[in-house]
Amino acid sequence: MAEDPIVVWSQCLDIIKEMIPRQTYETWFTKTRGGSISQDVFTIQVPNQFFADWLEEHYIERIRQVLLRQLGREVMITFGIKEESKPPAQPPTRPTGYVAPPRPSGQKKPVGLENLYDDYTFDNFVVGDGNQLAHAASLAVVDSPGKSTFNPLVIYGGVGLGKTHLAQAIAQQSIRQGTVERIRYVSSEQFTQEFIHSIQEKKTKEFDQTYRNVDMLIVDDIQFFCRGNRDRTQEVFFYTFDALRQNGKQIVLTSDRIPQELSGLEERLISRFNWGLLADIRPPDYETRVAILQKKAEKDGLSINTEVISFIADQITSNIRELEGAVLSLLAHASLYRCDITTEVAREVLRKSFKRQQKEIGIEELQEAVAKHYGLSVELLSAKTRRAEVAQARQIAMYMCRQVTREALKKIGSRFGGRDHTTVIHACQAVEEMIDRDPSFQGVLDQILKSA
Repeated sequence: MAEDPIVVWSQCLDIIKEMIPRQTYETWFTKTRGGSISQDVFTIQVPNQFFADWLEEHYIERIRQVLLRQLGREVMITFGIKEESKPPAQPPTRPTGYVAPPRPSGQKKPVGLENLYDDYTFDNFVVGDGNQLAHAASLAVVDSPGKSTFNPLVIYGGVGLGKTHLAQAIAQQSIRQGTVERIRYVSSEQFTQEFIHSIQEKKTKEFDQTYRNVDMLIVDDIQFFCRGNRDRTQEVFFYTFDALRQNGKQIVLTSDRIPQELSGLEERLISRFNWGLLADIRPPDYETRVAILQKKAEKDGLSINTEVISFIADQITSNIRELEGAVLSLLAHASLYRCDITTEVAREVLRKSFKRQQKEIGIEELQEAVAKHYGLSVELLSAKTRRAEVAQARQIAMYMCRQVTREALKKIGSRFGGRDHTTVIHACQAVEEMIDRDPSFQGVLDQILKSA
């Protein structure tokens, strides 16, 4: 049966959607479709040449990998302009202020560094009060890997604040300066999957050699070591950690919270992580947000005046990822509609793209949503009662507060009748076990969150 390019690309989009931020997917991929397919060439239909240039610079390698996975063979990727997008008498024009970015070099990354983004460098990192310590420590690690007191270096903070950016910048700068020869950068999920595969294939010795014969190991998002029953993964990481540190090798970790607050993480790992430096990253202040927007707009060749920059910086305060997502949304809007970016245009684009930011969800809102879902009063969640239905609802509310608000465990516990942080940790573990036993329960939590 002949391969249908529309079906193939639709399947690819399902995979890509899970790999990249939601806003990036909606801005750059939802307007694409499969065009044509042959033995050697796959054509993707895009709205205009600007979309083609942007996708080729930023996502061509990822698209190539996904197509290889779907087709089982390598193909050349080309971009075609949708017929309805072409003006009748002239070719598409660039948005005002657009400067075409340089083409990627196409060079393959070293083994162990395939997951690095070219943009995640120190040059592209905007330093502010909220990330100054983490940035300085990262530079110190590059200059003296394994020899400073920053071993391990643990960078922690909320979603989209630049932890991954710094971790990858460390890897790229270390290679560039030649301070280390062998680096391995992985997510905790990748580490776990490779370990499981090594057990299945009876290649655990090879796994150990891969991770212990490096000069620098960088593990992103270590909080996922706590998900489900991963005792063996934590054990092998513990011994990997010890082997590297005893041999003077550098370890860099990132997490969405301080190690002591990672429910399910073994005490001996928490102890090891505290041997080095814990560097937090906080949400950017106004001045830093402005600088981030200016740098992103300049990099992507988009002309945005200071009034619009200030407007966006006032509207988006939570994290860097959404600030950069706003610039990408404006970039796409300018390309599609061939217009200048004014404050009115920015307001409309942000209204459509960032509806979720209009409502701040805190502990109180989550308590009310959980209580309503289970037909209980909010007061019962803080009461001393041990009724099973109340205790379970309380655990769910605590878990959701930890996941959504990122408040400290101590503060969450205090809002549930003065309970201590260990009670919150136990609640989080209990709910995670419920999800492991019945994955559909996550849908219940999603419904509660939507009602908050």
